[in-house]
Amino acid sequence: METEHNIRLTSPEIASLWTTYMNNSMSSCMLKYFIEKTQDTDILPILEHALEIAEEIMEDIKAIYEKENHAIPVAFNESEDVNFQAPALYSDSFHLRFVHNMARHGMTSYGASFAGSTRSDVRELNSKAIDLTRKLYNESLQVSLEKGLYSRAASIPIPDKVEFVEKQGYLTGWFGERRPMNSIEIMHFYNNMERNAVGKALLLGFAQTSSSKEVSNYMVRGAHIANKVIEMLAGILAEENLSQSPTLDSEVLHSTTQPFSDKLMMFQVSMLIGLSVGYYGVALGTVARRDLGSKFVRITMEAVQYAEDGANIMINHGWMEKPPASIDNIEIAKRK
Repeated sequence: METEHNIRLTSPEIASLWTTYMNNSMSSCMLKYFIEKTQDTDILPILEHALEIAEEIMEDIKAIYEKENHAIPVAFNESEDVNFQAPALYSDSFHLRFVHNMARHGMTSYGASFAGSTRSDVRELNSKAIDLTRKLYNESLQVSLEKGLYSRAASIPIPDKVEFVEKQGYLTGWFGERRPMNSIEIMHFYNNMERNAVGKALLLGFAQTSSSKEVSNYMVRGAHIANKVIEMLAGILAEENLSQSPTLDSEVLHSTTQPFSDKLMMFQVSMLIGLSVGYYGVALGTVARRDLGSKFVRITMEAVQYAEDGANIMINHGWMEKPPASIDNIEIAKRK
């Protein structure tokens, strides 16, 4: 009978540990650069706290790796993937928004990892990561609100009675009279619009500093896709007379000196696309009006194609580190 001391890591646990290590390694490099360039004394402590969390989680994963004789990923490091001599690429307020956005992603990812873990040390790591990231989310949001940098989503009337859907027309939206968007649909539109605004600004900065024309063109294409998503979702909100979130394009500064390696930038974009496809899928499964659901189908298809093209670039340049995988027993037998 296996005990807690010798139970093997499951494939979901191996996957979540590897993904978490890679993401935090990337975040650690970016945060060190942001800290070096940030002048705002209210924002700087948030960035420093985010860096502490990323490095603490990486150390916890290393401890499990060493216990399991698991190879430690190459991932990213400041000597090869960060140019601290490069001028600031983004404003201090964007640095804060970046941390807030990554904390939001972290709570989603760590929650899924916790739910897929059974071994106590892995569950404890993910539980700790959830708590730390939740605190970071609250801190970054509070500073954003105090500085007037956060745009709240639109309010809708508070219902004074419970109602049930009585007609199939509640689901339509292609032709004729359409019902107003419900709160769940509005939530998905706002959240995805906000995430794309952060992503677009990030991509614009990457595009103007990459040393590779291929990578730069890929980032420009991504910025166009993000802008198209923002305009599509904002247009529908405008039809509903709902306010729209502002863009963050002005938070990208004029520097053309590359602060991050192309490998790091491509990984960051790949990670964000993967998360976005997940968010679009959740939205598609919960919006009730068919015309709104079709928007997320279209967005998802374009995001998947963009992700595949990015993966091909990374493979061609030898930038894609392979995740742990199962053994191909048939291939081993053939070689024997």
